Amino acid sequence: RNPKNFGELKNPTHEYSELNTICGDEMWIHLRVENEIVKDARFFGTGCLVCIVFASQLTEKIKGMKVEKVLKLKNKDLLKLLKIKITPLKMQCACLSLNAVQNCIRKGKIKKK
Repeated sequence: RNPKNFGELKNPTHEYSELNTICGDEMWIHLRVENEIVKDARFFGTGCLVCIVFASQLTEKIKGMKVEKVLKLKNKDLLKLLKIKITPLKMQCACLSLNAVQNCIRKGKIKKK
């Protein structure tokens, strides 16, 4: 109902969007990274319940984490965190947020003007 960290982040250092071409879920990730540590994380977009729940939990988990540890996270780490079973069909929805966060770190750095 009320996912944590939903909405845009003011003054992010990184932003990136990821699209699940199978179901049409689209997620935007905003991060604030300082000294290689994720200081804040937010997400927004359209997606199914599984997509939103995973994004909410992931953005909560990565706050305070070193970037290198975030990049080493695996989908199975998220599944353990939530302690729920996901059908193979919904697995891509569950993975969307992790893919988006990791791509945000790798490709989404905002250039200062």
